[in-house]
Amino acid sequence: MKHLSLLPFLLVACAHQDPHSEAAHGRKMMALIEKFDRFDYNANGLLTRAEIEQGINETGVDGVDAKELDAMMKHYDVNKDGSISRWESEHVLDKPVPDMH
Repeated sequence: MKHLSLLPFLLVACAHQDPHSEAAHGRKMMALIEKFDRFDYNANGLLTRAEIEQGINETGVDGVDAKELDAMMKHYDVNKDGSISRWESEHVLDKPVPDMH
């Protein structure tokens, strides 16, 4: 599950000090919003599995298999409606990503 932490949406947390500081959270939130908007191809405010898969493919990330993508959707889709809203992605931003191994 090494690639699951790439999402949502290929977050890059650039915190060099305390990763749980308010500043680090702010940087992660800005990166999340940027990636969310980039991968929301139909601009409806939701990310589907297909949009995330398309985003992964377009950014050239290798090694994310269907099992990992399904696990990511399960983790981030809090209300289980088959898509990830911005609220859902923000809600789980600081929660640890489950390890599938």
